[in-house]
Amino acid sequence: MNFTMIKNRSSLNFTVVLTALVALFSTSLGIAQSDENALAPLVVNAGSATEDETKAEGDADEAEAASEEAKGELADKEDEEDPEEKARKEELKRLKGEKEMIQARLALRSEQFKEELIGLKEDKERLAAENSLVRERLGDELLELKLANERLSAQIDTLNKEFSYETLKAKKLLNDELSEMRNEEERLKLQNSIALKKMETEMAELRLADTRLKLKRSTLDIDVAELTAKLMLKEKGDLVGDQIYADRDLMYLKEPFVDGVLHVSDRRVALNGPIWSGLADYVSERINFYNNESTDYPIFLVIDSSPGGSVMSGYKIMKAMHGSKAPVYVVVKSYAASMAASIATLAERSYCYPNAVILHHQISWGVSGNLTQQREFLEEAEEWWRRVARPVAKKMGLTLDEFISLMYEKNSDGDWREFGDRASELKWIDQVVDRVWEMSVDKNPDRFGQSMIFATSALEEAIDQQGKPFVGLPRLEPFDFYYLYNPDNYYRLR
Repeated sequence: MNFTMIKNRSSLNFTVVLTALVALFSTSLGIAQSDENALAPLVVNAGSATEDETKAEGDADEAEAASEEAKGELADKEDEEDPEEKARKEELKRLKGEKEMIQARLALRSEQFKEELIGLKEDKERLAAENSLVRERLGDELLELKLANERLSAQIDTLNKEFSYETLKAKKLLNDELSEMRNEEERLKLQNSIALKKMETEMAELRLADTRLKLKRSTLDIDVAELTAKLMLKEKGDLVGDQIYADRDLMYLKEPFVDGVLHVSDRRVALNGPIWSGLADYVSERINFYNNESTDYPIFLVIDSSPGGSVMSGYKIMKAMHGSKAPVYVVVKSYAASMAASIATLAERSYCYPNAVILHHQISWGVSGNLTQQREFLEEAEEWWRRVARPVAKKMGLTLDEFISLMYEKNSDGDWREFGDRASELKWIDQVVDRVWEMSVDKNPDRFGQSMIFATSALEEAIDQQGKPFVGLPRLEPFDFYYLYNPDNYYRLR
């Protein structure tokens, strides 16, 4: 064996020893932070390192034997060795000493590891025993909890069954009571409906009877007044300051507008308030009455204030006017709107004061029912609107659509209202008058103090909550205003 082989083998053994030492130190640092399972591979690694050391030791022995043999072979050549060979020998001796020292340290560290491993095993066994004891205790507690849970479940089931039974029983009782109450409610509703129908029928009969009585009374009052006036005029009483009837002959003029004064005779019918079937019957009957009395002199429909009303009733009045042989003239003193305005505009001749208000607008209504019924009602309303409004538009020289368009140009809500003088320009009214002579007023209204009684009852002084006196003013008609001096708020609206 030559020297080169010995040198290479020594270098290999040193490398193995050094690698084992580094691995041993690195592993020892991690042992303190791991459990027994982590220490097991370290012990194996330590055993492997020991085996490597034993192998390296054998290699070193072989190297030493080879060295001795080389010494014998080269004894005769000692004189010829160079300084480099001596240096190598010295290095080999130094490495051998380091190897022995490392082996001693490894042996010591191995013993330490064994002692630590024994301690860890003891800790493991102690922890395993404690864990077993804890598990036994937990198992006992869990068993007790399961038993308690089973007892609670049994109790809950019992309570649920009892509650369900009571609930079903109470629910059945409530349903029975509710059913009885509903039946009673239906019975009461039916009774109320029957009673309401009977009441409505009775009220309708009473209203009809009342209307008939009022019309009959009005007719009788007028007849009595006419007869009384005629008798008093024949007698020509001498009473002057306190006479009951005017001492003059009634005037009947074929042309009532004379010298700027409209003469209204006793052939007069009042058309005030909302237009309805009762008023239409009354006006139509009075027109027929005056026609039967005479067809030579005009009949006057006098509108002090009317907001309009039923289209059918208004149409009946217009047909009575147009069918009359005697001319029927309309006189508007304060306010005529809607159907009343149409009656005034479509009369054979109409008169009004300059400041009377005339108002035209489209038909409006409140309707209920399903959509089909509402559409049918709308079609009927549109047809009535065309029949009533088209003649008014024609008299103005307009189409119906132009008439409607102008309504909404004048007012956003379509209520086209004008004073009498402007209404005359639009052909709503034929003649504006400043004076109206009511020739039929021949009875002294103050004879029995009726006018005074009405005036005092309408304007009575009262005391408010603060103790201040005031007079309550009555409700105004539409488009009317109070024009008075009232600095101390003595006059107040009711």
